[in-house]
Amino acid sequence: MEPLSFQEYLCALDPASLPRVLKICSGVYFQGSVYEMSGSECCLSTGDLVKIIGLHLQKVTCEDPETGLVRELPLNFPGRFQPSPAPLPSCSLRELASTLPAGPRAASFSFTSAADLTVDRQLVPQGQPIRLLSVDVHRGQELASCVTAGRDGQHRFCLPFSLQGQFSAHWEPQGYTLSQVLQSDVLRGQRLDCPALPGRALRLCPVYEVEGIMHLRKEVVKIPSTLEVDVEDVTEASQHINFIKPLLLSEVLGLEETFPRQAEILEGPGYPPIFENDWIPRLHKGQKIQIHGVSCAWRVLASSCKGRKGSRHFLLSSTYQGKFRRRPQEFPTVLDLTATLRSSPGLHVVVTKDCENPEEELPSLSVGDRLEVLRLATAQVRQQGQPMSIEVLLCSRHIEEDEESEPVMLPLHMEGGFVEELSDNRRYSLLEVVQQLQLPCEVKVASKDPSLASDVLGSFSALRLEAQITEPFVVTSLCEEPSVSFQIPPRWLDMALFFTEEPAPARGPLTDSSTVEALAESFYFHLLKLMPGSAAPPPRPPKRRDVKGNAGPQLPSATKSPAKPKPLPHLSTSPHAREAPELPCSKPRHERRPLAVHSTPNEYAPHQTGLQRTPPPTKPFKEARDANASDDSDHDYELVEDDFIQTVHKMKQFVFH
Repeated sequence: MEPLSFQEYLCALDPASLPRVLKICSGVYFQGSVYEMSGSECCLSTGDLVKIIGLHLQKVTCEDPETGLVRELPLNFPGRFQPSPAPLPSCSLRELASTLPAGPRAASFSFTSAADLTVDRQLVPQGQPIRLLSVDVHRGQELASCVTAGRDGQHRFCLPFSLQGQFSAHWEPQGYTLSQVLQSDVLRGQRLDCPALPGRALRLCPVYEVEGIMHLRKEVVKIPSTLEVDVEDVTEASQHINFIKPLLLSEVLGLEETFPRQAEILEGPGYPPIFENDWIPRLHKGQKIQIHGVSCAWRVLASSCKGRKGSRHFLLSSTYQGKFRRRPQEFPTVLDLTATLRSSPGLHVVVTKDCENPEEELPSLSVGDRLEVLRLATAQVRQQGQPMSIEVLLCSRHIEEDEESEPVMLPLHMEGGFVEELSDNRRYSLLEVVQQLQLPCEVKVASKDPSLASDVLGSFSALRLEAQITEPFVVTSLCEEPSVSFQIPPRWLDMALFFTEEPAPARGPLTDSSTVEALAESFYFHLLKLMPGSAAPPPRPPKRRDVKGNAGPQLPSATKSPAKPKPLPHLSTSPHAREAPELPCSKPRHERRPLAVHSTPNEYAPHQTGLQRTPPPTKPFKEARDANASDDSDHDYELVEDDFIQTVHKMKQFVFH
């Protein structure tokens, strides 16, 4: 077949003959980005193969050759078309056929003879339509297979294709609809007249959207028929060609394929890797893998306790066969205890350090106090002399001497140290941990997984099981090691591949090498963001401190000598003021002890009115200073210079006089 323009080829193409394979013979044409494979854009280069699988009519244009006017016709155009009459009849059937457009269906048309024809003792009168069905070759002679309608039915006969006479193409006198013209190769190539349109000898040009498959294209490409490229039909010579359709591993999850299947990687997963193992680096371009199916196993996100090299993070498969023991939970603040009200009602804890209650009306805690967490409540306290309601955590404190208990109320912003009282020595499987314990929880590996050559989890003193994850995994193995499988999460670790035609071997027993997967730290924090309830808790309110004395420093009077400025009045300079009273550890505290007055200001407290911190002095202080204020580093306050005091005194005199 000689190359044709894309438009000419499609106009003569019989949709019933699809699919057809075309070869691009000339030109490099871009319609959109060459890197985009969304299905609506394509890049055709010389030598490319396109497998045409569908045609969709988009529009029809009508051109008047005399004026050059082009208009677009609606697909339901009601007018009828009639071919323009030929100036002279043809002298033979071969000449008549040469005036019609070439194409797969061009040999089928109707004609009339200007003289009577006698064929096989049957008379075909002049002007009677004869339909040419095909041209056959018999003993080196071309014969036209024809059919005509007689009085007693249809008659089939053959005429020599070189038969001489006066022959003309026959058209229906009532004309043809737009749909009939587009479905006929002969009519579509004729000059047409239409009473509903101005002009004569009009030319119709249909525009199609072509659906095709190309090598290494993920989606079906859609090409307009007006693309100016030359094509050649190579369908017969391309029967052995396999058009590779790339897939993403995430798309394999939705395929109803029969597994196992062999595949070849076109593009490996992106970096940085999400797992720290030895099989991810082997997933590179050209690597052949075997896909066994989709795994239904769930995972548990786990972290080791922080050591000298920091903590490590893992994904544990539900097939993990090790056993765990519970570890007591630790809570650094009262606010952390409130989070257990729903997950662990009736939690019992022991106080691990002395805790001063910031509210004078509420009791403090001592090391060794045993508490039972009850519920949230509201307490009335006085702050700056004003009554105020605050939210507290109501607990029950056990008094060992009397074997009784008393209620205590702890403000949520109270700091402390608490550890869970635990007497559970039972061994739990991973499934029992998920079903019977509340995640997150801390555990220790009591017995390692016997199916693993080296169970890294047993080397940690504690593990925090944080959350259960339900994510589809694809069970895969390398073709050179088909019995050693690993499981890939496609939505986290995707890659491009295609199925090969090689048959997959029969599936045997598989060894799962991904029961415990070490996570990269960056991906671990990414997973935490995806967990429900991962939002950070609200900031704790600042600790309240009663400030005694004046609100700010007093300027010395004009008559008083400024030689020895006093320290800031709202802070104590006594060294004993910084010492907190010694707290007993053996007996719970039942009475409120007086708060110790610290010399260092509270960094969370608001700035006092009238206090302004001046820059450090560039010159040494004068020797006339209070010895206690200069010697104690904890009392390194900024003192007002003598010169500055004198300047203020002079400014006052200037203003008031």
